[in-house]
Amino acid sequence: MERNIKELIDGLNEDLAYELTAIHQYIYNAAVVSGLARLTLKDFFMNEAQDEIKHAQYLAEKIASLGGEPVVDAKPITPQRDVKGMLQITLQAEVDTISRYTKRVEQAENVNDIELKTQLEDFIADETKHKEEMERLLADPRL
Repeated sequence: MERNIKELIDGLNEDLAYELTAIHQYIYNAAVVSGLARLTLKDFFMNEAQDEIKHAQYLAEKIASLGGEPVVDAKPITPQRDVKGMLQITLQAEVDTISRYTKRVEQAENVNDIELKTQLEDFIADETKHKEEMERLLADPRL
């Protein structure tokens, strides 16, 4: 397998692991969020989990189509019951994901996979939207 493709597949598997982690983190957050924040954040977290499921499915299929083996092992989540802590963890995860996807766009360009590049740019847009939502939620002085 060409070295650039192997590096891309390895990177996509890393992205897949973090998407699976995000799914787990969002489900955990939705389950344990409490107080008045529960009224809105439970559904918010579950909707975010659905977005991440779509990303994970795409990544797994793309890895397979590139000749790789999708590795479906998530990283550990960070348990947190404090709403502000949940949002801060989620914000950092979004920032990290945007960084990883930006690197992956470059790798996709290097192997001339325009479809992957375009899809990753769409993922960056999704993750940026999530990041901005976290920033707006964290701006609430009541947290």
